[in-house]
Amino acid sequence: MNNNLLSKIKGTFESSLIDAIHKFITFGDFFIALSPRLLKLKVKQIRKKQEKTIKQLKNKEKIKTVFLIQTHSTWKFDKLYRLMEKSEKFEPLVVVCPYCMHFRYSKKQSLKMLEQTENFVKNQGYNFISSYNKETGKWLNVRKTINPDVVFFTRPYKDTLPNYYIHKFSDKITCYANYGFCCINSYRLNFNLPFNNLLYHFFAETDYQKEFAIKYSTIKGANAITTGFPGIEPLIDGHTPENIWKPQNKTKKKIIWAPHHSLNDFINTSNFLIYCDFMLEIAKKYENEIQFAFKPHPVLKFKLLNLWGEEKTNNYYNIWNNLPNTQIEEGYYIDLFLTSDAMLHDCASFTAEYFHTLKPVAYIIKNLENNIKQLNPFGEKLFNLHYHVYNQDDIEGFIQNTVLQNNDTMFNRRKEFFDECLYPKDGILPSQKILNVLCEELG
Repeated sequence: MNNNLLSKIKGTFESSLIDAIHKFITFGDFFIALSPRLLKLKVKQIRKKQEKTIKQLKNKEKIKTVFLIQTHSTWKFDKLYRLMEKSEKFEPLVVVCPYCMHFRYSKKQSLKMLEQTENFVKNQGYNFISSYNKETGKWLNVRKTINPDVVFFTRPYKDTLPNYYIHKFSDKITCYANYGFCCINSYRLNFNLPFNNLLYHFFAETDYQKEFAIKYSTIKGANAITTGFPGIEPLIDGHTPENIWKPQNKTKKKIIWAPHHSLNDFINTSNFLIYCDFMLEIAKKYENEIQFAFKPHPVLKFKLLNLWGEEKTNNYYNIWNNLPNTQIEEGYYIDLFLTSDAMLHDCASFTAEYFHTLKPVAYIIKNLENNIKQLNPFGEKLFNLHYHVYNQDDIEGFIQNTVLQNNDTMFNRRKEFFDECLYPKDGILPSQKILNVLCEELG
């Protein structure tokens, strides 16, 4: 087997090889992922079904729209849901699906995440249904029970159960907007999985991402439309955030530490294992001046449970939860961003997302050459507008000089890029653009 074929195989799975082979063979993805010809044929067959569906929906009074949510932290469709809720044409429904249903993850942990996500959608006041029946232990068949007309996916991977894969909805109007701003150059993973090609609509964050889809997807971005990223709307539309920070005896600066999950995999940019103890020391040292929020990537805990074990992982998370000036934030983070003063991170998507707050942000760098190599041109532009920290002294220097002393020397450069490349010049926010596309299409 040549290296090129091995590389293609490696690029088609998100978890273990055994888990991936099982899922790809089950749904035929393993073969269509390796053969552009087969994939194009599959897409052509599906498009015929979808075009027929659109003709039927134009005469339908109400359009059933389902949002498949797996984790509250990757939910980006609040504004779109609200717009549909107010419309006379759409009936939106959120379906809470299981997350990380791979061979190496425990069902116990997945059900815990399911419960957290259920609580989130309940608190948001959405019309929702859980995919899991606790009494029978069975999972909901969305296709059979709800039979939606339009399906929005919130993640592109096979980290849920087959009932919630795109293959179950081949004749439906399937839609997706990236759950995180695409800043890395993993073009196959972000733009050319079978999922990306089978979609009827891919709503791109900027023209950069649309061009990546055109260049790297098998169908040459035929389903890509630039609408903007719906996840950042509350950061720029005047949303009034709740103060979710732990009460203190005086006003303190508020810093987010957001480590990525890529401990030992092919991205490998996470600095968590290097700085996990140091960040606790810093939090204790600046107890009287700063509050810290530990905002880990949702997958990090799954990986630590395998690496550290349950006792050590839970102990570490509990420390962050229990110190007087620290807290854990594992869910919806818009209010966290808006009420913070700065961020330290090594997460590619946050390179763009937190940038929208225009607040000082530092990228913790493990290896500069490797970091830059893994970014796409859009991500590299944003990366260069971050403060770069390489070690413990740099982290403390950023905290002391940029945050505590308000010496944000990069603000004007960030603002210039934001105005030029990120803020919608036509004034129409992403969710409205997405809705406009569907309304025009469905009459």
